[in-house]
Amino acid sequence: MKLPLMLMLGSGILLAGCQSGPSLGTGGTELADIRHVCILTRPQAKDPNPELKAEIAAALNKYGISSETADVCRYSLRYNTSGKGNGTNYIALLIRTPEHSVASLRAYPDFKARGRQAEIDRIIGQLLNKK
Repeated sequence: MKLPLMLMLGSGILLAGCQSGPSLGTGGTELADIRHVCILTRPQAKDPNPELKAEIAAALNKYGISSETADVCRYSLRYNTSGKGNGTNYIALLIRTPEHSVASLRAYPDFKARGRQAEIDRIIGQLLNKK
């Protein structure tokens, strides 16, 4: 009885560890080349965290990446969240080109341990593989 339980627990720990870093697509080496992205957002009425776009843009700027809200760019960044404000449960981010995914990350922010912008900066750094 203890062995199956330990195997299930060990598998869960390994899976959790695998999800903590960014997932790099076929264009993962492109991350260093990104200088500009379009941030694609949901309509304001459906976005539970409308301030997040500006926080993501500020974090990208710290890594030398400019951004705009537009539909057509070589690189686009999409995000999705669960929860509101400091009660955000997760942030899912995806950078892609029209042809392929470059990087993605699902992060669980801890806004209480750091300020909001510092936590968003950390998450964007993880996405860009610049820990």
